[in-house]
Amino acid sequence: MTDIQNHLKPYATLLKGWHERQLGPKPTAELLLTVHALGLRPGKQALANAMALRSDGVTGAQIVMATGAPQLNRMRGLIAAGDFKRAMVAPNEQGHTVYKVTLTPKGEARIKRASEAAAKAALTGDAPVKVKAKKATSKPRKPKAAPATVQAAPVNEPAQSEPAQAQA
Repeated sequence: MTDIQNHLKPYATLLKGWHERQLGPKPTAELLLTVHALGLRPGKQALANAMALRSDGVTGAQIVMATGAPQLNRMRGLIAAGDFKRAMVAPNEQGHTVYKVTLTPKGEARIKRASEAAAKAALTGDAPVKVKAKKATSKPRKPKAAPATVQAAPVNEPAQSEPAQAQA
């Protein structure tokens, strides 16, 4: 099985029941490979972005029918990062907004770097290392002050409540 076919594997059941009349053409393995190379894991967001890369784009309704919920946040993030550029497309016959994106030179360079890193890792036998970003903290925490030690008052002998009887 080729690497491109491996990108279709997680979507096998979904693509098996694909309704082209409602959802448009199936996203190709190359489109899925493109979005996976940009860092999207196989899943709903990757599928929605691959659908937006198609020649006719995708509507919000098609994304909801294919994935069950709107999946536009990651697409907006890729546009903001400069990896995608939104192409202006007229609304479709029903008047729905069409989301069509194209890959920018910055996105192509990112994909090229990812493929080179994967090829290098395959030659050396190492798995690609993903570096996790550290969470930003607002301020370093101050150590808590040590509790003040309470000095015990000298213990007095209990006062005798009854007068001592005089011994006769």
